[in-house]
Amino acid sequence: MYKNIITGIVFLISIIVFPQDKGTALYLKGNENFKKGEYKKAIKNYTQLIEKIDVDLVKKTGYINRGLSRDRLMQYDLAIQDFTEAIKLDSTDMASFVDRAISKMNAAYLERAKEDFQYVINENSNSKMIESSLYWMSRINYSQGKYREVIKNCDEYFQVNSTDPELYFIRGTANDMLMNFEKSIVDYSKAIELFPNYFQAYANRGTAKINLLTGSGNIQPSKKETKSACKDLKKARELGDTSVEDLIYIYCKKERQNRNK
Repeated sequence: MYKNIITGIVFLISIIVFPQDKGTALYLKGNENFKKGEYKKAIKNYTQLIEKIDVDLVKKTGYINRGLSRDRLMQYDLAIQDFTEAIKLDSTDMASFVDRAISKMNAAYLERAKEDFQYVINENSNSKMIESSLYWMSRINYSQGKYREVIKNCDEYFQVNSTDPELYFIRGTANDMLMNFEKSIVDYSKAIELFPNYFQAYANRGTAKINLLTGSGNIQPSKKETKSACKDLKKARELGDTSVEDLIYIYCKKERQNRNK
């Protein structure tokens, strides 16, 4: 499944940039504490690094890594401040904009987060960061009920990465909300093709097939008509999704189907 893209701690290409070994220990200790989940200790290490080493690349790295540590501690406003300082030192690094946007999103500053993500998309200079931005934009827009925007985000995303099952699923759910069931079925099918055990996609595809039948006025579709939908719903149940039980009972039970013959 899709791995949420957020840059991890930044490793300098070479620690030779430190004046002799003055900051090396702080830098390495901060990274060690970060990886161990000791974020408060990591923040202390990176703060000392920022204060002691007057080299832009080192200070930028310190701000980014401290920002990531603060984000992990849900200190989102402080994390945003750190990423902003990193951007001041290097406005060409799109990863800092993405990290700042994610902290804004975590803090529920959704429109502000979208501004950063859109900036990265407009810059069109780093495909990995564009991919990340479009992913999160689709998630935010979905949470806001902006389903047409979700579809637009996903369409752009697939120009960068056409093999992500989660984004096909997300576009499928957006199409469901807009009652574009034929399109959602295509999206769920693609998600399943890429991730065969995607039980949510089976469940949603089966539901979309039922909705396509009943939405056209066929309130009690026949056994033959529901065969494909029932196959999906039963596959979802087989993979562990118990939420489909009611639909299976209503549309797929042999007793009910026999009465409709």
